[in-house]
Amino acid sequence: MNKTDYIKKSNDLLNDTNTYKKLKLDPTNKHKKKLVSMLTQLKEHVVSEDDNGKVMVFSKREFWKLYPTSETTARYYGLSKIHKATIPLRPIISSIGSITYDTANFCAKIISPLVGNTPYHIKNTLDFTNKIGVLKLGDDEELVSYDVTALFTSVPVEEALDIIQPRLENDTTLHERTNLNPSQIVELLRFVLTTTYFTFQDQVYQQIEGAAMGSPCSPLVANIFMEAFEENAINTSPVKPSYWGRYVDDTMVVLKTDDIDTFTRHLNSVNPVIKFTIEREEDGKLPMLDTLLHRKPDGSIKVTVYQKPTHTNQYLSFESHHPLQHKLSVVRTLMHRADTCITEEADKINEKNNIKKSLRMCGYGDWVYNVAQPAIAPDRQHVIRDKPHVGSIVVPYVRGASEALRRIFSKRGVSVHFKPANTLRSALVAPKDKVPPGKCCGTIYQVSCNDCDSAYVGESARPLNTRIAEHRRPSTTTSPVGDHQKAGHSIEWKDVKILDRETDWFWRGVKESIHIRTSKSDLNKDQGRHRLSGAYNSLLRQSMSRDSRHGSTVSDQ
Repeated sequence: MNKTDYIKKSNDLLNDTNTYKKLKLDPTNKHKKKLVSMLTQLKEHVVSEDDNGKVMVFSKREFWKLYPTSETTARYYGLSKIHKATIPLRPIISSIGSITYDTANFCAKIISPLVGNTPYHIKNTLDFTNKIGVLKLGDDEELVSYDVTALFTSVPVEEALDIIQPRLENDTTLHERTNLNPSQIVELLRFVLTTTYFTFQDQVYQQIEGAAMGSPCSPLVANIFMEAFEENAINTSPVKPSYWGRYVDDTMVVLKTDDIDTFTRHLNSVNPVIKFTIEREEDGKLPMLDTLLHRKPDGSIKVTVYQKPTHTNQYLSFESHHPLQHKLSVVRTLMHRADTCITEEADKINEKNNIKKSLRMCGYGDWVYNVAQPAIAPDRQHVIRDKPHVGSIVVPYVRGASEALRRIFSKRGVSVHFKPANTLRSALVAPKDKVPPGKCCGTIYQVSCNDCDSAYVGESARPLNTRIAEHRRPSTTTSPVGDHQKAGHSIEWKDVKILDRETDWFWRGVKESIHIRTSKSDLNKDQGRHRLSGAYNSLLRQSMSRDSRHGSTVSDQ
């Protein structure tokens, strides 16, 4: 999709005044103050007190983890649904780095055990295959699938919270996950779910209905709401399905043919904001998730793999610059799906032949099927379990060098995971609006002097402009840059360089220390939050010398 069409479709979507509204100002400061006030009050709340001291709602660690330091405004982008004729966009609100992101993650971990405890819940394709495989359709029954129209933006937040609170109150394991009581959890959830502002093309919007797709807790809230919805819908329906299974917004139902219209009307009348589209079986076939269901003459159902019309049989090329494990995982995943989700042996053989034909076109040799084993051999499992495990690290993948690093680390009990550094997607696709350098949060920056070679390296979770403004204040006495300016030097405020970016507080401190060590930063009074061993000096000088000549500056705005 070209950019012009993408922007037009995005604007058409965001002009839906029932779901979104335009804001004149960025409300970050207002919402941040409210969240800080909520967290501060909770921090001071005592759960219990005994001879061992007070038990607080939040530990200091939890409080500072949730405390909003980064102020990145959530950004909209659209994902193309290329399998549909008009190629509509799925609206995603990227909230990473926003003031609510950590709180949303915190709430998601608390409410996640509430999901999936109903007989209608489908965990994954294998679970669905096992459940559908034991069904036997009557001559007067039919396979039907229902899809909720725009589930996330349709979920009524207050109704969902009214469902969540009693479930939390009845959860006997809640105290194992948090010291918050159900009312306090719901208040945090309400704040997260209603603080749904974002930017697109320099315009600030507010989502006024539903949960934002992109927030960590939105899928869970949508699932919990749908669990209550489906229970109510089935119990109050004048006709009953013989089977109902739902995966998020996709539902597979077995109904008598004469009851389909009645049941569909009933579904669409249960809640005014939840509407369903329907797809009925054709020639005894109906897709669901990544499976295709086939009605057999005796009423039983066989399952094969379903591929959308837009599928091209293109997989990760074997010649691409990716770790061998990633390529083998493609083979392992496709073969595992064929073995577990296809019900008849002849169909399994046919699917595996198709897989091999497709992978051969992508450069895979026949030897990969012997290497890509689905699991650790039983006689080696005790070796893996008994080996001491110190931790895990993720390193950019560079063919040859990364494998050598893994061998070295594995001898010391450290697992190494590879991440491709450059991909075609990252090089060609940039759906999110670019954030101006001055508004970037989580930066390691360098301030230089116009009159001499002195420089200062610092880090900040807040927008860079906010931190630079603090350096420039005449009353600032704790800033080495301010002291340097008071001494009569001219500071290059407009060309503050962004050396690196990091959202995590710990790793941002590490990167700051690295740049202090490798840059001309004589204005720094110390080595940063982390003191690095001198053993790193040689390696750091070599690796950073290339990067020191590059970087964004505030004047790039």
